[in-house]
Formats: sequence, structure tokens, C-alpha cells
Amino acid sequence: MAVTGDESGAGPLLKNRYQLGRVLGRGGMCIVYQAWDTRQERFVAIKRLEPPLNQDPRTRARFDREGRALALLDHPNLVALVDRGSSENDDYLVFEYVEGRSLKELIREGHISVEAFGYIIGQVAEGLAHAHKAGIIHRDVKPQNILIDRMGHAKVSDFGIATGPDWTRVTKAGAVIGSARYMSPEQIRSKPVDPRSDIYSLGIVMYEMLTGHTPFDGNNMPEIARLHLQAPPPPLTDARTQMPPGLDALVLRCLEKDPDDRFESMEEVIGALVGLGLYKLRVDTEQTASHRWPLRRGSAEEPAPRREPERASRAAGARAAPEEADKRPAREMARDVARKRRSAKRKRLALLAAVLLLVIIIVPVATCGGGKAPNVVGKTLEEATQIAGGAGLEVVTEEIPSFDVSPGTVLSQSPAEGIKSDDGKLYLSLAREPVQVQINLIDDYDPQGDNSENPTLTGALVDGDPATAWSTEGYKSPTYQGIPGKTGVGLVFSLAEGATMVRISSTVTGWIGEVQKTTPEGGTAQMAQLGNQQVVTWREPLSSGRIWFTQLAPLPDSTKFGVVIAEIGFYK
Repeated sequence: MAVTGDESGAGPLLKNRYQLGRVLGRGGMCIVYQAWDTRQERFVAIKRLEPPLNQDPRTRARFDREGRALALLDHPNLVALVDRGSSENDDYLVFEYVEGRSLKELIREGHISVEAFGYIIGQVAEGLAHAHKAGIIHRDVKPQNILIDRMGHAKVSDFGIATGPDWTRVTKAGAVIGSARYMSPEQIRSKPVDPRSDIYSLGIVMYEMLTGHTPFDGNNMPEIARLHLQAPPPPLTDARTQMPPGLDALVLRCLEKDPDDRFESMEEVIGALVGLGLYKLRVDTEQTASHRWPLRRGSAEEPAPRREPERASRAAGARAAPEEADKRPAREMARDVARKRRSAKRKRLALLAAVLLLVIIIVPVATCGGGKAPNVVGKTLEEATQIAGGAGLEVVTEEIPSFDVSPGTVLSQSPAEGIKSDDGKLYLSLAREPVQVQINLIDDYDPQGDNSENPTLTGALVDGDPATAWSTEGYKSPTYQGIPGKTGVGLVFSLAEGATMVRISSTVTGWIGEVQKTTPEGGTAQMAQLGNQQVVTWREPLSSGRIWFTQLAPLPDSTKFGVVIAEIGFYK
């Protein structure tokens, strides 16, 4: 996905920082947007819960679980969480923007070389191994959740249904969680899962990369589930004849029905890949241009493995008896690799500890914080500054008008609690008293209909009397179905000066709308989303625009749909 669009963005501003842009993808719960970070001046990807799911406590708990999972993880092969936030009606996660495409897209393009296969799978396994060490099981490993950047680096994303120790249970007992074609047998049976469940799913991904299709497919979920539980996977050689010896055994061992028959850990999978000469462990966490791989090969011939075939076969988990003393079983070989990695890590940690001790002796330490943001929302500025200082962070503030919170109280923070600050600063939005802006004009607006939407009632919007109200006309459908070309109705307004807040008093619930501005090209752009909220804010001062209702609510004592507004006010 190439980076496109205006850096200033034309979409609404989230958290007074992220300018929403084009939609990158849609899922069952969320929409993922490309956004421009106005503070760091970079593109990010924002995953946002959409109505009506942002009102569902179970869905919001699952979404919050993904944020908490990612806050624990820091690895080059996992998509980095840079911020997260929530309010009464909004939940979102902010990720690094990976410029590239998903592994699913690469598979659809056709033949993937064995060299590329090993490089991608090795990275994915390293990322998942890091998550497993943190006690987190992904539970939804599939090509759609593996992103490949333009350098060929793989990153695992979407921990939305992950599970970990001491997490609150938000899925119903007996619920089947995962994607049918990639679920492990224990997931299908709703049994407890451990890292070996992710190993099974990764085996499905390996199979699909090598053959172009998953091993188990069907017309419905029960049929696919039955195959996972009972059927052996079709031989890889039926679809791909040229593979390094031992690779098929590696994949099939990952796909064993019984978790005890699979590799015990992702480290063992990595060891088997190394043993086959398909992957080379990184010396450090920096992935340089020397690690690039060709996505496609000009000929059908695959590169030969760097180890002898018989040894490679055993590294992949073949059950044959050893023929020579130096040809060890895959599990022993993988554990040997893991031991060497742990030993190297211990040496690095010892060196680091020595350096830190030297620093502590020479340089007086002013703070004890590690750079991760504490939670200061709801605190006064004085309290927040003291807490942030204890974490080694400098406070930077801005003021946001608010009716609900006492002036000087922290409304929001960036980064969120538990997220490491990139620049050693904690950005705070403080509440201040709103200042009302004079309304010069407010009128009905129906450009896609008869240009009239109860114009005689608009005066009730600003008369200060909550007993009077303006309303749309009554419609047969909440989304204007049956009226060709109609996408909404609303109000237009003109103000004496720029406003960054609107306060709406509505007597009906269930409607959705937008605050919009007019673009230089003559179109419109969303500044903020409305949905029964009494107050919404945006960053760029707006002196004219429109309130546009895209979904209507049931009208009282009627079979029709509309919106009823008693009072409206703009503030800065």
C-alpha cells in the first residue's frame, strides 16, 4: 500500500492529533485508517471500533485486550503499538504504518520461492516466540495478519483475540475463537491453548505459502472443522514437487493433531528452519538491506538447502533413526540452537549490566522511570507533572474546552499508559472552560431532496428553550432507502469566529451524523463524527460548515425515522 494523500489530511482529527485519511481495510469490528500524526509528522495506521460495536461492552473489552497485549510487546517482527485511547464513545489503537502488503496478497500472486518462504516464516516465528515469552498466545495466525514491508521484513499484526495470563475472560464459555481455515484442533474443541496452537496455525500458513492453498477447505465451518480434527493434510508434493528434503516433514510436524506431537515451542521451529538452511538467525535486532530476499524466481528450480539432505530431514522432525552420531533429532538440535541463543543473550545482558552499573556510579540518577507512560488522566496538572517526572518524562500541555471536567484536569494523554515515549515527553490535553461563539446563521439543508427540511423550526435551535426543537422530516427508512441519490439531510451554519466544539441537545437516540467543512475544491470533509453525543470537538477552527445526518433514529409515537434537536451551540 503506497503512501498517498495530503499530510494535513481532510478527515476528522482524532485526539486532537491524528488526522484520519483513507480507509486501509475493514474487519468484523473495526475500520483501519491511514492517518497523519500531526505531532510526530509521520503516517500511522489507526484501528478504530465503529458503531454500533463501540457501544457493546464485550466488544470494547476484546478491543482493549488487544491494546494491553501489544503494550507488553516490543519486537521488530511485531507491528508496533505507538498509542491507544478511549472515551465514552470511541476506542482506537495507533500502530506504526507498514508500507507494503499482506502475506495473503503475496500468496495470491503465485509462486513464492523457498528462500523467500524461509525468510518470512523465520521472522514470523521470531515475533511469535517473543509474544509467547510474554505469556501471550496470538490465536489468529494467518496470512492476512502478517504484513510484509518493502524491504521484505515480516511483521505479525492483529492480536485482537490473543489470550494471556490473568486476563479477564470476555469470550463466552465454549465459544470457538479464530479463523476457520487456520484454527488448531484444540481451538475448534474450545480447549485451553498454549504456544503449540500458534505453531499449528503457522503450519497452515507454511502449507499455503508452498502450495497456494490451505490444506483443509470446505463449504462451511463445520466441514472445515471436521477436516482439522480428523483428516491428514494432503501431501505437499502433490502441489509442489521441488522442495528441500525435510521441509515437508517440518510442515507436517507443525500440523500434528495432538499438540504433544508438534514442536514444543517456536524456538524449536526456528531451530528446525536453521537446521534446514532456510533461515539465519539475526545477530542483532536490526534488519538491514543485506537481508532482502527475491519474492519470485525466474525458473521453477528452487535453491538447494545448505545442509546435507539427511541432516535437514532430521532437523525438520523426521522420525528416522540416526545414521551418524552427528545427525541429531530435530528437537535436540532446536534445543541446542535455543541454548546457544540464551547463552549469547546472557552475555549481552551481563555486558549491559556492567555498563549500567558504571553509569550509575559515575552519573547521579535523577529519576527512576523507564520511559513508559504512567496513567495521569483525571489528575491535576501539578499531580500529572510530578508523576511524569518520576517516570523520567517531560510534560507538554495543550488546552481543550470541556463542560464535564474541571479546568486544569488532564482529559487525555499521549502516549497511553504503559506505552514507551518516543521522545521522552508526555503530551497532555487539559480541560478549560469553553467560550461560546456567536451563530450568525443556521438553516435547514436538503440538497438531495426538495431543498427544504422544516425551515420554520430552525429558530428553536438557538432560542434557549429546551422545550422547543427543530426536527428533520419523517422518513420511512433510517438510511433513506428508496430515495435515489439521497445520503443525508442536515443544517448549515455560519459563525462569527472559528469554533472547535459543538454542543447538541437531542431528544432521540440512535442517529449518526458528521460535522463537515467545505473543501477548496467545493466538496466536503468530515471534521468530527456525531452519534448521540452531547459534545464533540475537533482541532481546526471552523467558522462555517454543515451538520449532516447520515442515519436517522426512530421518532417518538411514529413509525418513521428522523432527528430531533432542541438546542445547538458552538464553542472555542
